[in-house]
Amino acid sequence: MSAPAAGAPRKKSRKLILIVVCLAAIAGGAVVPMAMGGALPFGKSADKDKEKSKAKGKDNKTAIVPFGEVTVNLAEERQQRYLRTKIAILVDAEAEKEMTDLVTKKKAAVKSTLIGHLAGKNTKDVSGSVGVQRMQRELLERIEEVLYPDGNSRIRAVLFEEYVVQ
Repeated sequence: MSAPAAGAPRKKSRKLILIVVCLAAIAGGAVVPMAMGGALPFGKSADKDKEKSKAKGKDNKTAIVPFGEVTVNLAEERQQRYLRTKIAILVDAEAEKEMTDLVTKKKAAVKSTLIGHLAGKNTKDVSGSVGVQRMQRELLERIEEVLYPDGNSRIRAVLFEEYVVQ
């Protein structure tokens, strides 16, 4: 009986060593190239990403253009719930005047689009950090559709100054 008992821990230790070696090889294969400034996973290069961000103007200064408040009843069956947000738009500093003028000119159209979009959401859709981030992305898309129908958007992000679900 003692012979099989001694063999079992030996097999487990070999498996454990094999697993540790495999994990170390995988981690080393991903970490070493990144640490040396070479290729990132999935064929991207760190230098190319830096060049792209500079080309897109990611190092430019930004400005915040206030949009205003949007309040909407949520699509809940059993209770009256609403979402109240105060929105601001993040743009490149050089586009601040253009964006301020555009928002002032088309505010009613943008607000109507946002209300139509948000009215179809329920509490689960708009709650939690994941819901807030999703709403930022979705509202960015809706605002861009109205302000920049040609697709040449100058907007970097939608920011929430207030976000209340009740």
